[in-house]
Amino acid sequence: MSLRLFDTHCHLTWHADEDPVAQRLERAREVGVQSFMTVGVDVESSRQCLDLSQRFDGVLASVGIHPNDCGTAPEFEQHFSEINQLADAGGFHAIGETGLDFFREWCAPEVQIKGFESHLQLAARLDLPVIIHCREAGQAVLEVLQNQNRSVAGIMHCFAEGPDMVQAFLDLGLHISFAGNMTYPKSQHLRDAAKIVPIDRILVETDAPFLAPQPKRGKRNEPAYVAYTLERLAEVKEVAAADLAEQTYHNAAQLFGLNAI
Repeated sequence: MSLRLFDTHCHLTWHADEDPVAQRLERAREVGVQSFMTVGVDVESSRQCLDLSQRFDGVLASVGIHPNDCGTAPEFEQHFSEINQLADAGGFHAIGETGLDFFREWCAPEVQIKGFESHLQLAARLDLPVIIHCREAGQAVLEVLQNQNRSVAGIMHCFAEGPDMVQAFLDLGLHISFAGNMTYPKSQHLRDAAKIVPIDRILVETDAPFLAPQPKRGKRNEPAYVAYTLERLAEVKEVAAADLAEQTYHNAAQLFGLNAI
């Protein structure tokens, strides 16, 4: 079966020496992945993502600082100044990866919150969607978003909060994206969440090189594997895989402002 797929979150800059980007993209295209959002997590990776988007057809780039990479408050301010300059120069289709991560203790919560708010302001100023990381911080992420007092265009990436919080994020205007972990046997809460998300607000991703879907679990994840997540998601939504692939592609293309959808 031929599918048209959009991996809305991958980190192509990782492991580029061991596994060249061109080869990963070729493997992905063989299974129907036509478009890719490669996501920045700091200043240097954001620059690299932009370079990849200029070198390879179908690759889009985001610019941002991951919550685990915010550092101290002065470090964040210095690095975010560079992020602003990069974003202002153009070429990016999203802001992030930003958000909150209270699972790790690599960065103080107050610095993460300041970083998240700064990214949201940048996204609003440039009219770009924001890519949101949320790990064991669902209520805090929701509060920061609600304090914006506006609709927020963007993605709750690698959704992990379960069904109870889905509607609150949808009410803010966000899309919900599912990664390989929703295919795991113990992830029924994520499949229950997926059932709630409207078909026009749902996305698929790999978060490669992390979270390979169940058929490839234990291997390094890559964009080609997004097809496994799409197929499992189609089962959950009780729709044809080809139809869901086309819908999620359309959703992503529209969100990222592509002309041809």
